[in-house]
Amino acid sequence: MPADVYLLTGYLGSGKTTLLQKWLTHLRVQNENVVVLMNEMGEEDIDGEQLQGFGFPVKKLLDGCICCSIKGELTEGLRDILNSLQPDRILIETTGVADPIDVIDTLTHPELYDRIELKGTISIVDASRFLDLNSRFSSTAALVKTIRNQVKYADLILLNKTDMASAELVERVKQKLAELNPKAPIHQAVQANIDLSRLQAVKRVEHVREPDSASPAPVQTTIGRMSTMDRLKQSLGLKTSTPSLYNSIETFSYTFTGPVDEKKFEDFLYDLPKNVYRAKGYVLFHGKKELISFQHTDNQVLFFPFENFGPKLVAVFIGEGMDQQEITRKLSKCYG
Repeated sequence: MPADVYLLTGYLGSGKTTLLQKWLTHLRVQNENVVVLMNEMGEEDIDGEQLQGFGFPVKKLLDGCICCSIKGELTEGLRDILNSLQPDRILIETTGVADPIDVIDTLTHPELYDRIELKGTISIVDASRFLDLNSRFSSTAALVKTIRNQVKYADLILLNKTDMASAELVERVKQKLAELNPKAPIHQAVQANIDLSRLQAVKRVEHVREPDSASPAPVQTTIGRMSTMDRLKQSLGLKTSTPSLYNSIETFSYTFTGPVDEKKFEDFLYDLPKNVYRAKGYVLFHGKKELISFQHTDNQVLFFPFENFGPKLVAVFIGEGMDQQEITRKLSKCYG
């Protein structure tokens, strides 16, 4: 029997890892053989550390995006998982800048297609930020393309963080989501809470295509063969000339040399420039013994205790055109 594959997609900070934690808690009592495959942009693994202790193998693909630069590693990773672990389910969490079409292309590789079955793509959308991210006035063309594709080719949409948006804004977001993808069910949520049986019952939907693209999507014949990729994108109504968001995204990490002041560090995160799309990591605060996991998006900063002291004290920054020297300079002032 082929392994069931579920693809989790969604922009940086939308709540993918939070949803994955809840899903694994649910799956743990079902006595199934489940494997998680996570993709992180930078060299440091932050989100993967959050999944330790659930009792499932977690394979990590770091320092690249499985939609493009390390696509071959995704094929190799899946093949290794299938051969050595023989899972019933594989949950794939993509990096926040991944185009799901490029990932699905990899899943159609001849070495995989008869050994796995893609049950569905689940897109997590941040209700408080979606309209701004989707606006060509406030986002780059590559970002808008990625945001829209994450919605347009989803089989289920989780509209998350609705508590951070007004009722009027939530309705406007729902209308836009339905416009981009009229077939996928939309579930509203706070902190990624959803009836988890709905995730496992997700079904592939027939996505809207352009009138001149009625031909079926071909199977990828070789890793990284762009002519095949272009045909796949064309069959799904995508323009092949639009640049990938991944190509303009950069990351860097900072290793803490000791505890920092909690208030100064919180202010530092809130004051990060808009071209820093995401910051996350592990830190210690003055006068406190517990390790703190922190998460930052452009409108939210979260701190929560983390029991596992295995991770390094590190901060990872993801964005475009970041001034690494200036960010590091301001961060160094948090020690005092």
